[in-house]
Amino acid sequence: MIWITRRTLLSVLLLSILAACGNTTETASTATPAARGGNAPAGSDVSIQAILAASTIVVGANRLPIGIVVDGTPINDPNALVSMRFYYLDGPEPTTVVGETGTTYFGRNLPFGVYVAYPNMPKAGAWGLEVAMTVPGKPTAVSRLRLDVLANDPTPALESPAIVVDTPTAQTLAELEQITSDSQPNLALYQLSVREALKQRKPLAILFGTPGFCKTAVCGPSIQVMGNLQRTYGDRMNFVHVEVYQYPFAESVQANPPRFSAGMTAWGLQSEPWVFLIDATGLIRYKYEGGITDDELTLVLDELLKQPGGQDK
Repeated sequence: MIWITRRTLLSVLLLSILAACGNTTETASTATPAARGGNAPAGSDVSIQAILAASTIVVGANRLPIGIVVDGTPINDPNALVSMRFYYLDGPEPTTVVGETGTTYFGRNLPFGVYVAYPNMPKAGAWGLEVAMTVPGKPTAVSRLRLDVLANDPTPALESPAIVVDTPTAQTLAELEQITSDSQPNLALYQLSVREALKQRKPLAILFGTPGFCKTAVCGPSIQVMGNLQRTYGDRMNFVHVEVYQYPFAESVQANPPRFSAGMTAWGLQSEPWVFLIDATGLIRYKYEGGITDDELTLVLDELLKQPGGQDK
């Protein structure tokens, strides 16, 4: 087997480019037997490729989102079926399957769908990821990606304390112009700094994103999701948006290196967007890189609020 090194991030533009050069893909006619069974004739002149929409995979629990590109275009299809197989390439038997899983589709209100698995990676090193994709009306295809699993998480780790940092707040829309690049900002997301929100000992959701300069095309949809969730859960938990870049945003984006905001720097983040869900004791319980949906976060927010110190008894 040949495992081609993965690329990072999930921008629509990058997805299209990476579809041509980022991995190895086979149609059902040449795929492994377990991957066969598509509902279109094998051998059709169709390109279907998987793109890993995450920059960091670590030992332990992970969220592993996959995007699908069909003939150079990212798709958003809830009827696509995606499954994964894992191989430990640094082990003595690199061709032996050591784990497999299905995925869950999340894509409502996103420009493209993500198909998410939540594997627990037991070892650091080189891993092979085999992704079988059945898109309605297309032949089943298999992509092979390489995962470099890190022993230590370069971003704030699950179960670690949330990082206390002073982030700007605003009481008027005029003030928001220097706090967020969102052209239609939701004032409710800028009432508290991260420091202030953590002091309240309530569950907290933090979105690090830049709607005006997003490289991944999903910061805008993600901040809309945060606004929707704030309206539903805002009486029981806090929601904070942290801009990725310093003001003036356009100058900071074009600077070399880019000038990140104090929040991004304190949290050690290099990509966007990120969402962190923090419990009432200040520990990071969930984190998401890339686009989020109401559907995916609602599943865990209800659980977060039931944990010790949460607002649901």
